[in-house]
Amino acid sequence: RVHGDSINVIEVQEKPNGRFAHYKLTTTVMLWLQSEGEGSVNLGGNMTRQTEFDKEVSEGSSGLGHVKNMGEMVEELETKMRANLIELYFEKTRNIVNDLRSYELLSDGEARKKMQSELVKNLASRQK
Repeated sequence: RVHGDSINVIEVQEKPNGRFAHYKLTTTVMLWLQSEGEGSVNLGGNMTRQTEFDKEVSEGSSGLGHVKNMGEMVEELETKMRANLIELYFEKTRNIVNDLRSYELLSDGEARKKMQSELVKNLASRQK
């Protein structure tokens, strides 16, 4: 199972004209993978990014324009970060684990070693 969480901190500075605002977003995304049973694995990672935007604030003094802008910023940045984390941590780990696995049966490996030793013996006897 993959679990995730995030922390977002937003600083808003309204421009003098009141129609635009400067937003500074700091986001930390945390993902972790837990498998259960024999050979269980616990793997986790986190990433922190900061971005800044100037956006137009919708009409109205209720603050809903800021909420809309902040929600869009958080959603966009978190989506990108989660995709990066999944690719960076989990895909890399899966590739490493797959590289470590042996797809060769034990009996095939023993047969190959026996054939190699016979070839070496035959080559050695021909050189004499």
